[in-house]
Amino acid sequence: MAKITWIEALKNYKQILQGIYYSVFKSQYVEKIAKERKAICEVCPFIDRKGTECFAPGTQPCCGKCGCSLHFKQHSLASACGDVSNPRWWPVMTEAKEEEFKKNLKK
Repeated sequence: MAKITWIEALKNYKQILQGIYYSVFKSQYVEKIAKERKAICEVCPFIDRKGTECFAPGTQPCCGKCGCSLHFKQHSLASACGDVSNPRWWPVMTEAKEEEFKKNLKK
């Protein structure tokens, strides 16, 4: 499988940062979504538990299709499954809506 390039990763920087943010600053809603996504990923044939397909070394388990850390990807509400030919889960909101959601959490 092809590893994600730096250019491809930079296109998704907002989603990556949102996933990191929600991994640190917990929300019941985000944790529920992440838990559902994790259950799907756990049985996916493309899960990489060893880290050989991870974009960032040491972030396994990751998606063997896109190279993203599953923990962060599952926590990004604007992210979709990395298997673009057969997605197993979809974004629950746009990046703009996710920014708005994050701002409301701080209030």
